[in-house]
Amino acid sequence: MINENILNKLAQISVLLVEDDEDLRIAIEQSLKMYCKDVSVASNGLDGFDKYFQKNFDIVITDINLPKLNGLEMLEEITKRAGKINSIIITSYDTTEHFLASIELGAYNYLRKPFRVEELQTTILLATSNKCDETVKFRKLYEYDLLTKNLFKNNKQVILTKTENKLVQLLVSNLDKVVTYEMIENFVYGTKDMSTEALRMLIKKIRLKTDHDFIQNLSGVGYKISLRN
Repeated sequence: MINENILNKLAQISVLLVEDDEDLRIAIEQSLKMYCKDVSVASNGLDGFDKYFQKNFDIVITDINLPKLNGLEMLEEITKRAGKINSIIITSYDTTEHFLASIELGAYNYLRKPFRVEELQTTILLATSNKCDETVKFRKLYEYDLLTKNLFKNNKQVILTKTENKLVQLLVSNLDKVVTYEMIENFVYGTKDMSTEALRMLIKKIRLKTDHDFIQNLSGVGYKISLRN
């Protein structure tokens, strides 16, 4: 019997499950849907990649050996566009090469099949423990609500446009880390072309609403928001 505290935490989690074995995919999906906020599924890496950007997922659970795009390649492509993501690798493979690759991509855990559903549920909670903190506080004055995707300065909401908010979301998700121009282009602008001038204007508008050094520029590399002043 799962205790109430665990149930309450799982109820906040949105999961993307990518698994090509239909029987296993259905079994995991059904077991997680009983407890998690939302569970979306994909049967190949390309479909998983596309679905990731359709919703706000808290974690990706993926097999390695997938059709069209393997699980590690899928996570790598998502990371290029969205920065660090929470992920769990489930696979029959246990080679050092795959293990190291999954760690490099930020996968929280590497579960070998077969595994118990309870083991996966526990791993999900550990990998998404930051979600228990619904806000991220940084630079003394700022707070970002992870659920509503709203930015606050001195407890007052900073009103951002959709595009401004997408950029802030990306940067806050990667505090103290440089977010490259390519990541910004793919995550914020999607299929639209991003000009250097358009990005500069976007940064300028956000700074006017926050502080002149709220977003730092690393010339020729990208931008970042620092955890501390």
